[in-house]
Amino acid sequence: MARRQDNKGKTISQFVSGRKKLKALLVGDHRDSLNWGGRGQSIALHQLLRKRFEISGVIPGISVVSPEAVDGYVRTILPQTYFRFLVRARNKVKVADWYLKIEELFGAKDFVTDEPTESAEYVLRYKSTSKGLAEIYDLVINADAVVINGEGSGIFRTPYRRDFFFYLMMIELAVRLGKAAFYVNGIISDCPFTGRNSKNFNSARMTLKKCAAVLVRDQKSLEYLAREMPEVKCHYIPDALFTWYPLYEGSALNLPANGDFVIAPPEQDEYFGKLDFSRPYICMGGSSWAAEYQEKSVDSYLLLLEGLRKLGYPVYITENCGGDRFLKEVAKRSGAGLVPLNTPILTAGAILANARLFVSGRFHPTIMATLGGTPCIFLEAHSHKMASLREVIGYEGRRPFSALPSENEIGEILDLAQRYLEQGNTLRDRLRQRAMILCEEASQLVDYIVSRAETTYKA
Repeated sequence: MARRQDNKGKTISQFVSGRKKLKALLVGDHRDSLNWGGRGQSIALHQLLRKRFEISGVIPGISVVSPEAVDGYVRTILPQTYFRFLVRARNKVKVADWYLKIEELFGAKDFVTDEPTESAEYVLRYKSTSKGLAEIYDLVINADAVVINGEGSGIFRTPYRRDFFFYLMMIELAVRLGKAAFYVNGIISDCPFTGRNSKNFNSARMTLKKCAAVLVRDQKSLEYLAREMPEVKCHYIPDALFTWYPLYEGSALNLPANGDFVIAPPEQDEYFGKLDFSRPYICMGGSSWAAEYQEKSVDSYLLLLEGLRKLGYPVYITENCGGDRFLKEVAKRSGAGLVPLNTPILTAGAILANARLFVSGRFHPTIMATLGGTPCIFLEAHSHKMASLREVIGYEGRRPFSALPSENEIGEILDLAQRYLEQGNTLRDRLRQRAMILCEEASQLVDYIVSRAETTYKA
């Protein structure tokens, strides 16, 4: 489930006195996902933490989102090995579905619930019978600080997000075991679809206030916490992905003129001969909101693509997340070049960083584009993240466009795109300058965690 190194009893008090180096457990490393943002920001955060900390262990994304990955079912009659097998067979084998319903009737459940204290108690109670829960416990015990990569999970929706409540469980477990917990690089938001889940909000409020620090990646999240959870020790630090700014200075040199050389396996026949990085191009991505309406989104993005082509550049579609799978159909129908989901992450970033324009509702890909000075047009997402990112980067004017833009909005998008393109290197230089500043600010994350650790353990 996780990667771990031995911790020989070092404590934060030893670290802050300068005798030992702090060991940190990183929770939520999403390199096991093909999502561009999950991969990019997880690597950036790991690299950033490693500058000051020794990483004693990592809990990967699959463990955060899947109870099967950690033998995470509790109160089961069958041993975990057999129970996990039946869960995987559910909806495929009738007898498995039938038996699991009986187990659930007698109380079998995922150990992650929407009550973080209860979830932490399950880890402590069932670690002797679950190898996965025992490993989570050991990872916390063998760390001095638990650093949680909050990313985009902190949304109070109905039903509750398992990833967010896994993180909250980790905070409760860390505090219970005498460790400092840090919730970093995240967003905190109500859900625009379902509204605020008040029960979950109250549970999260009680847990987040136990953190040594909650470090959010945008000002809107900071304002939300200050207004709604004033007891939480919160601070704004830009997303860790901004620290990749030095990687993308001159990154055009790393892009082959023939785009076929960036196609990742399995090399689909329809991908070849459609990407040319030797001449200017525009990129178009999806949106977490559009991902909710796959069939409807195809028609909307075909219209958007048709409009963008009027700007006189080839338009390449970037599949930034699994939810963007509708864009494969857009590429198929339009004949547009597709940069697929499994593209190597540094190459994916370079493609965005060297585009003339990027139109998207995806948070981290927009940061990647900005690192190279690419002007971005923002589409709505399922939270305030795109609106807040516009403010972080320093764009002015109207709010993000609809995730499924209408014909009228597409006209507005084209007008704005033309203005951006006409500004050329003047605008690109300004965006790169802003990215450099955000890189410097994001790099302060590790120092802030150290300072909060000192404050917490000296108190």
